[in-house]
Amino acid sequence: LKLSAGAMSCGSASARAIFAVAALANLIEAADTRFDGLLTAEYAEREISHHDSIFYELWSNGWERLRPGKEACWDGQPGGADAFFDRVRRGTTCSANWFSAAKGDLAAADARARFTGHAPALLGFDPDIYDYCSDLNGQSHSFTGNDWQAEFSLRCIRANRNVLRVQQGWTMCKNLEWILCAARGWLPGMWRNELEFAVIPSRMDLAKHRAPSSCINGPCTSHFAVDNVYFAEVLVLSSVCANAKELYAYRQGGRYACEFDEARYRRLALALRSRGAQSPALAAGCIDTPAWSSPTGLTCADYASRRYCSEASAPAGQRWA
Repeated sequence: LKLSAGAMSCGSASARAIFAVAALANLIEAADTRFDGLLTAEYAEREISHHDSIFYELWSNGWERLRPGKEACWDGQPGGADAFFDRVRRGTTCSANWFSAAKGDLAAADARARFTGHAPALLGFDPDIYDYCSDLNGQSHSFTGNDWQAEFSLRCIRANRNVLRVQQGWTMCKNLEWILCAARGWLPGMWRNELEFAVIPSRMDLAKHRAPSSCINGPCTSHFAVDNVYFAEVLVLSSVCANAKELYAYRQGGRYACEFDEARYRRLALALRSRGAQSPALAAGCIDTPAWSSPTGLTCADYASRRYCSEASAPAGQRWA
């Protein structure tokens, strides 16, 4: 939309109407409906690179969406954010009990699952993980008991699969600890860094992420859904694994071995901590920073070749860049 300087007063009704139309057009463009459908590597790159995306709203101290100025889950960790992200990098909590949602002795903090063989990590939406473990055991998908979480844990332990089943004190920070342990094969019972997916990443419906039907503890305008968590796990893997492209070529029945890249992890940690931060230089357009790369490893040259940036600005449809 072009307006001649001085053509009309900004306070006039006509000007207000035109500016409203322009703002609506910008919002429509920002929505970028090209990303409707299934999860792709391109969408993952977009979401990780854009600090106003859903991914960066999931790191609160519960199920409420993280908003600017609010405390993130790492802010209250022992030693603060620096110590938390360093502990995640070093894997100091990898030997913890990740099945505390189970009942009886297994719920104790010092308890550990007893696997009978190599137990690769299994990711997915909860009902699909439950069915996946049930199928491995030859069990029916139905459940008629009183504690689905406990049954969920027992079925996956019986199937020799590592899953995250904690209820008390869960936040996305806890999830980050688990997924980084899983990516390196450091969970109890893992002999190798192998991951399986109950729903393969390239078949994940973005509608579950972008427009969930219901959210936990509140409306989806202010809270997020359980399904958002699995998307976040895949996006974390896209960020820290040098072979992230193989995630989107994964086929059912296969196993994915993450090539963990510490430099990529450090970039992700920095991006998470600076959520919503915007450099003043962005007001002047796209400016190349020497040796810069995105959390998924793309350089300024990659952004230019993909036309995420062009001629010192973001082209139409790429304003997230």
